[in-house]
Amino acid sequence: MKKVAISLVFFLVLASFSVSLAQTILEEYLIGPSDVLEIIVWKEEDLTREVMVRPDGRITLPLINDIVAAGKTPMQLKDEIEKKLREYIDMPVVTVIVKGIESKYYYVIGEIANPGGYLLSKPITILQALALAGGFSEWAKKDKIMVIRTLDDGQKKILNFNYEAIAKGRKVTDFYLKPGDVVVVP
Repeated sequence: MKKVAISLVFFLVLASFSVSLAQTILEEYLIGPSDVLEIIVWKEEDLTREVMVRPDGRITLPLINDIVAAGKTPMQLKDEIEKKLREYIDMPVVTVIVKGIESKYYYVIGEIANPGGYLLSKPITILQALALAGGFSEWAKKDKIMVIRTLDDGQKKILNFNYEAIAKGRKVTDFYLKPGDVVVVP
């Protein structure tokens, strides 16, 4: 019976991770400030370049000057650049490559070994984030961890996380962090 229970817990954890990972991967990447982009204009070497998205969310390109990149997918930005270049070039073909993800951070604060901001360059769960932050201090309240998440409408949502329950195999609540999440370990 104990083996069945352990197998069931393992299966539930694996299924939970798979669903969350699939949701994270299916979300299209949105360009943000400080991201590094390579803009390739086919057969137009003078227009091809690597650019960093400025804090105001814009990039500057020859012929079209400033264009908003932040908040768009690479395909949306590609389409907009092609549209603007049509004034100067017949049938421009543009490729936008995200070469450096520098705009997606999460933060870990409180009773943790290494508090601070961490780059969210790949999907990461709260358990993984806590491990990367070096683990808990001896005074950490591991059953009262919170994740403060800013929603699209600007409101804050608090997600509770009980590490103690997971460590004892009682509860499966691990989830993926999103850019801007703040993990608070009281």
